[in-house]
Amino acid sequence: MFPILFKLGPITIYTYGVCVFLGVIAGYFVCKGGAKKQGIPEKVFSNIFFWALIWGFLGARLIYIFVEWDYFLDNPLSVILSRSGFVFYGGVVSGILTVIFLAKKYKINLLKTADIAALGIPLGHGLGRIGCFCYGCCYGKPTDLSWGILFPPESPAGLCGMKVIPTQLISALFLFLIFVFLLVLKRYKKFDGQILLSYGICYGIFRFIIEFYRGDPRGKVFLLSTSQFVALGVIIVSILFFFRWRRADA
Repeated sequence: MFPILFKLGPITIYTYGVCVFLGVIAGYFVCKGGAKKQGIPEKVFSNIFFWALIWGFLGARLIYIFVEWDYFLDNPLSVILSRSGFVFYGGVVSGILTVIFLAKKYKINLLKTADIAALGIPLGHGLGRIGCFCYGCCYGKPTDLSWGILFPPESPAGLCGMKVIPTQLISALFLFLIFVFLLVLKRYKKFDGQILLSYGICYGIFRFIIEFYRGDPRGKVFLLSTSQFVALGVIIVSILFFFRWRRADA
């Protein structure tokens, strides 16, 4: 693993941060191209993207703190300053709420804007998962399989002391596949909101399944992990709105 990409004197450049940065840049340019085709002014798009990103990161961190409240109380600075410790769904929800607010403010079509954003999310998320792999967070359960990964002992996954399932790389692969699928689907879109809802269904199903193989602390809601519980809700809501919006556009 390569948690540190390189050093410039006293400055340390972490691989995780670089991957997240590349994910943001990739998502920006993908969304920017879609916004241009929809006639959304570049300044308006940039403002929406910037604030959705800021609130997305804040939401992801806040939900993590909520899920790991006891750990946060014992280690507040460690959690706040950590490079890991984000709940992706918290980021998506807060980001979407930001897009809704700003779309109304700038008086642009909300569902068209949501479809544009939905294309950039899996691409940026996939690159971020590669960063997770390099850092050693978001790891899988211990395994004896030949394709299990033994992380350095100083990494979060290395604390297991044995090989674990590389759920980060599996997630990255499926996120890139979802991105390609949505890119193709865009050509055959039947109604506004279809890309967003298709993303919600695809990622929700994948996230529900991959959670069974995660080995890091997950948080619990009844018998499900926190992410599984949210994923189930996302799948159900996305399916319901998919049929509702499709009928309304017919």
